[in-house]
Amino acid sequence: MICYECGHRIRRDFAKFCDHCGSSLEIKPKKSYLKKEVLIKIEDEIDQATNLFLLWNSAIAATFIFYIIHAVTDGYIFLFLLVLFMLVVSWMLLLTKLHDLAIRQHQTSKQFILANFGIPIIGTFYSFIKLTQK
Repeated sequence: MICYECGHRIRRDFAKFCDHCGSSLEIKPKKSYLKKEVLIKIEDEIDQATNLFLLWNSAIAATFIFYIIHAVTDGYIFLFLLVLFMLVVSWMLLLTKLHDLAIRQHQTSKQFILANFGIPIIGTFYSFIKLTQK
């Protein structure tokens, strides 16, 4: 065992006090951790939203391409479903990032949800354009 106060090595396994400084070995000292605040710039958030928006747009294009390939050849259904899954996941990530931006810009969640509820694709385009303007 090692004493928490002075660092003295204690050879007895069941000792309750340090031989060197006399401090208790049963109570570990509490370490005070400083909370570090992480500052995230709004420009970084907008850049991340832009990257997710580009990923979502490319997933839309890839979905249409693989749907056409599937319709013409009656094959490659797994590729179409894989790209469709990628489209859904990228859309969820984009909506999450846009919701974070909306909260950061002091907009209500109700307003954000209603913009994306009626016509989801157009609402997502509208929300992206509205939230990423500087």
